[in-house]
Amino acid sequence: MSFETFFKKAMVYLLIIVIVVFAFKLMMNIRKVNQMEDRLNSLQQQVQNQIEENKELKEEIERVRSPEYVEKVAREELGLVKPGEILLIPVEEEQDNNQEENTQQQNSEEQDDN
Repeated sequence: MSFETFFKKAMVYLLIIVIVVFAFKLMMNIRKVNQMEDRLNSLQQQVQNQIEENKELKEEIERVRSPEYVEKVAREELGLVKPGEILLIPVEEEQDNNQEENTQQQNSEEQDDN
């Protein structure tokens, strides 16, 4: 085998090894790019979700700052009334039933005493 033949074969093998290494590196880089694209898509979705949540929170802030909401909370939760108004507190049904039972018991006791 001549030196020239050996050199050509060595160059072919070396070229094959270099091509395989570059192909492997290329595949690894493609894989990394795909992973980064997935991560980018995930982060973009998170940004969109945060933008939507931020928008909803801004709308909520505007709603609770409105005079109508402040008045509603003052009336319903704090029991406040405007000047000249009278606050009426509804009696619960259970109390009405208890009062009726007490009245009936008192009436029956009075009848038993007579």
